[in-house]
Amino acid sequence: MNADIPAFDCREVVEDLADRLGSLGLFLDGINDLMKFSNLEDYELQRYSRKVIALTEGARMTLKREGVVLYLFVLCPEELLPYKSAYFKLLVSIRRRRRAFPADIGDRIASLLFVLESNFVIRCGGVDTRAQLGIEELLVPKNPLAACESTAQIAAHTTAVSSARTSYATSDVMLPPDTWAKKKHRIHQLAKYVKSEAANTYYPPAPHQYLPSDNWEPPRLRRPFVRTKAQRFEVGTRGQSSLDDLFNLQPFSLD
Repeated sequence: MNADIPAFDCREVVEDLADRLGSLGLFLDGINDLMKFSNLEDYELQRYSRKVIALTEGARMTLKREGVVLYLFVLCPEELLPYKSAYFKLLVSIRRRRRAFPADIGDRIASLLFVLESNFVIRCGGVDTRAQLGIEELLVPKNPLAACESTAQIAAHTTAVSSARTSYATSDVMLPPDTWAKKKHRIHQLAKYVKSEAANTYYPPAPHQYLPSDNWEPPRLRRPFVRTKAQRFEVGTRGQSSLDDLFNLQPFSLD
């Protein structure tokens, strides 16, 4: 394999790299050539950074299509392990030179490097999912683990001592047996009372409510009846004499 840095400014070279990274047949050869970008100077890497990231994204798509799970805490089958290991070596190289990449593609770089942020250490069948990749930078340092184990042991010891002290203090103030018997009897009597009250309590059934039929009409409001005060009329004597005069008229002549 040519040890020279690929000419990323040449379209044919970039297309050839993309073709090799598009299938597992030439994947390892293509990714080894792509990793040579780490030998570029910062100003050169800034010039070709978009092409490097685009080729890396293409390699990720190829591995996902072939069924490679790109997580550090997932065990990789032996037949796919070389491809996953090469891809993670490429990610480590990008992380190492991240400051040389321009800020406008920071989101794309963060999306690629997100899988490196996990600190899980999982062993499946005695196999460490990180160690099987053969990348020293991806191994979790043992000192933090030892510190965590030491902290956990100290916390467990403190909890045990505290529990022992609590039980000892409880034994010092232990009540006599007859006190517990009386308390148990009272609790039993209270339980019987609650059960009897629940059995004797009568809850009337809820009234049935029927839905109105289709012909249902709201009740009409009736006008309230108001009794009026009776009025009395009287005919005076003057009126009576006038009637008598009317009936007692005498015939008259024109003579």
